[in-house]
Amino acid sequence: MVTATQISNYLASIYEAQSIYTDRLVLKERLGHTDLTEDRILMTLLGAYVEIMTEYFSQSIYQSTYFVTTNNFFEPEEVEDIMLRINLIADTNYSLELE
Repeated sequence: MVTATQISNYLASIYEAQSIYTDRLVLKERLGHTDLTEDRILMTLLGAYVEIMTEYFSQSIYQSTYFVTTNNFFEPEEVEDIMLRINLIADTNYSLELE
């Protein structure tokens, strides 16, 4: 099961990954790269995925070391898929074992 500390660390890690991705995109723009449409779309998707993860974990109740889902739209399998997508876009390897 997932603890509150693990969730907090995971969210901090994906925020940092999002920031690094954005910084790299800004650097490409400053260096004069012109074909950045795909990178911008991926940055938008990454932001949406990070927001989904933030909302998913903010609607949870922590009971000692157990994670109990309340009114979440996503199933744990779908959230794990979003974690994978974040990793693919940001070139990271962050995940949580939700079940």
